[in-house]
Amino acid sequence: MTRYPLVPITVAYAAGIAAAPHFHLTAGEQVVLASTILLFSLGLLRAGRMAHGFGVSLAGFFLCGTFLAAEEHHILPPNHIERLARQGRLDPDQPLELVGWARSPSVKRPFGEYVDIHVSEIRQAGWTAPSRGGIRVYYYPRRQSSDPPSLGLRYGSRLEMSLRSLRQPRNFGNSGSFDYKSYLRRRGIAYTAAARATDVNLLPGTEGSRLAGAAFSLRARLLDYLDQQFPAGPNGTSRGAVLKAMLLGDDSDLDLNTESVFRASGTYHVLVVSGLHVTALAAGLFWILNLLRISNLWSTLAVGGAVAGFALLAGSGTPVVRASLMVLIFLAARLVYRERALLNSIATAALALLVLHPSDLRDPSFQLSFLAVLILAAVALPILQWTVSPYRSALRDLDDKERDLFLEPRQAQFRMDVRALLAYFCDPARLDQRRWRWLRSGLRTTLAAKLAVWEAILFLVFMQAGFALVMASYFHRVSWSGIVANIFLLPLTAVLIPTGFLVLAFSLVSGPAAALGGSLLGWLVSVLQSVASWTADWSELTRRVPTPPIWLVVGFLALLVCLAVLADRRSRWTWGAALGLFSLCALLTMAPFAPVLSPGRLEVTALDVGQGDALFIVFPEGQTMLVDAGEGPRLNQYRQPVGLDLGESVVSTYLWSRRFQTLDYVVATHAHWDHVGGMSSVLGNFRVGEVWLGPGGENDIRRELRQRVAERSIPIRHLAAGSVMEIGSVAVQVLWPAADWVSTQNENNDSLVLRLGFGNRHVLLPGDAEATVERRLLREGALLRSDVLKVSHHGSNDSTSSPFLETLRPDFAVFSVGAYGQYGHPRPETLQRLRRAGVRTYRTDRDGATTFLTDGNRIEITAHRHLIRPWPPFHPAGVLSTADSPR
Repeated sequence: MTRYPLVPITVAYAAGIAAAPHFHLTAGEQVVLASTILLFSLGLLRAGRMAHGFGVSLAGFFLCGTFLAAEEHHILPPNHIERLARQGRLDPDQPLELVGWARSPSVKRPFGEYVDIHVSEIRQAGWTAPSRGGIRVYYYPRRQSSDPPSLGLRYGSRLEMSLRSLRQPRNFGNSGSFDYKSYLRRRGIAYTAAARATDVNLLPGTEGSRLAGAAFSLRARLLDYLDQQFPAGPNGTSRGAVLKAMLLGDDSDLDLNTESVFRASGTYHVLVVSGLHVTALAAGLFWILNLLRISNLWSTLAVGGAVAGFALLAGSGTPVVRASLMVLIFLAARLVYRERALLNSIATAALALLVLHPSDLRDPSFQLSFLAVLILAAVALPILQWTVSPYRSALRDLDDKERDLFLEPRQAQFRMDVRALLAYFCDPARLDQRRWRWLRSGLRTTLAAKLAVWEAILFLVFMQAGFALVMASYFHRVSWSGIVANIFLLPLTAVLIPTGFLVLAFSLVSGPAAALGGSLLGWLVSVLQSVASWTADWSELTRRVPTPPIWLVVGFLALLVCLAVLADRRSRWTWGAALGLFSLCALLTMAPFAPVLSPGRLEVTALDVGQGDALFIVFPEGQTMLVDAGEGPRLNQYRQPVGLDLGESVVSTYLWSRRFQTLDYVVATHAHWDHVGGMSSVLGNFRVGEVWLGPGGENDIRRELRQRVAERSIPIRHLAAGSVMEIGSVAVQVLWPAADWVSTQNENNDSLVLRLGFGNRHVLLPGDAEATVERRLLREGALLRSDVLKVSHHGSNDSTSSPFLETLRPDFAVFSVGAYGQYGHPRPETLQRLRRAGVRTYRTDRDGATTFLTDGNRIEITAHRHLIRPWPPFHPAGVLSTADSPR
């Protein structure tokens, strides 16, 4: 590895970061051990044993990774807002005032907007203290009120804000859910809060960087131009929204349909400002500057300045900063070294970023960014330079026979073969000189184009294969249609991005010139969207897949490393490693993995879907049932879905984390959005045996659900009280609605009430049924005795009555309830009734997903919060750790 010394150093440091949560050494012990290793490695280096000294030093870099990762996780700077709370000087649950400034302009979302505030001062109950840290403040304008549609905050705006409370960001407590808390923490956000327009008071002056302020002002002007030039159409799909995302990193106007099309086609990277866009910009500028005969030094400086300016203009988001840093390091190496070691440039960028923020290693976008460039530099380019690229470069100056002497034998032979073929097909004796030249030039161009296409296909195949593991692990999608789509979209993007920036530049100085370029830009975007839609329809090439098992992950990474090493050496075993890698890609796509089960036992899991319901049931013989699926995205004015889809992001990811791909039964208890809103995604992501519906009244939600079920050709079973289904060894009774029930405006009472019986144990799932239903069931003498109760209607006071509990006599109960008590659930009166009945209760907002497992006699209970392993302690002397809590 002497050619790429920074690669093993970065790998060792990253391994230390990955091991930090499980590394049980104190800060002092780590410093002593790292110092000892450093001295030992220096001794070996002085003794001339370079390889041994370098190898020992890698252990020191490993310890540096563990130390800095633990420090970042545990240590808070002085006066940090979270530190003040842990010291007991600040109570986040009580009203407070803060003074700070906007770290970025307000970000618009379908619900309103949010803005990240850098805190300067905190006031609470007459106490004032300087502070620091970040708070993400959400603003929800109320309809039919005097609230402005936007706070209109700009970067650097100083403000004073009154907040009712602060909330710590939380994750959905299920396996496989996105780590939102760490995501915000990496961006310096310690708390979130909600504010009204009357809570915000703008102060004179500005804060922050003047350069960043100027960049954000220019960015806002360019975004306004794109909005005016490309307004939203009647179907909600705007070319301007796509351009804003591609050119300026603003995805606030992208609708879910557009995002899903690009994801399904394997081209979502085109929408996200990343290394592709930075590279396209840099390559385009280099091409223009080379045409103008600008020297290498000035070209490199100009491109470096343009890349840095683009990073500022695109909002300075983490992905674009990361990509820009890689390009800038490569440009610096380009000036200093004749041989530009791309792998060293990549390793330098990764090491620099991980030293500043070690937790970025766990960021999926970080992993994707560096995996992309590593596959490009270590696998795709070496294989292309070994196979196809030499033949394409051999076509240059084909008629110069003296050049054959300076090429590889295979290239020289290829040139002679091509000249012989051209001489046969383009014989000057049979053709006039003009036709001879045209035909000869056309055949050469055709051959060069075919080699270029083959080169692109080979490149995309290896890139797509290298991405397959990460895409399957994080996004549960493997899309081979991306190979075809990217053949068209990558060159199109390479033209669109420079064109887009030229149009934006002209928009600042010349309206007519910008309008002319805008027409071309609009046409390019339309073509891009058409190609993405065309390839997204190839459903047979796009698969939603579960989380791969650990053995496949290890094997895949090992083969990827072997492929990189063998390709660099041009070994004949390269193709064996490639065949093994493609075989694992086929396994990822087909996903013939056994799901995680507890055979012979009945499992009922209440998932954490916030203020909604989703219960996953696994029967002793392996059949599966999903009862409700949480909330789904709402529809905007263009009938496009917007907002969070819990069926996709929470319920489906949980099922995939356990490697389920089939649901035998899906039950919609009643047509409320917090129960069936996410079901559309679930029905699209899994093979479903049948859907159960009750006899409730029709509404828009129920009609939409029926339409989705019909599109998937899934049989529907209508159930009413008295129905009993035997699913293996479990009896599923339907207790409600009665056959003669007439639906009312209170659709909660339309809920399907199910009772599961296995051996001596029973579980009652009442949906949102209220006291009216409970009284009727008691009056009719329905068999209610159950050991486990899913508390109805999230623990509201209009259900779970005392007479009902006296008949039910449950031992355990679980609330499916949203965090922060936004709706006042569970009600204190309901909790008191359960305590009086001696019921042990669990809550999804505190315990996360709660699983009840029974063999028909014994009941075992597991909560997600019990499965979370805390970091080991890390206590540098004199510094308060986040693990300490004096309060």
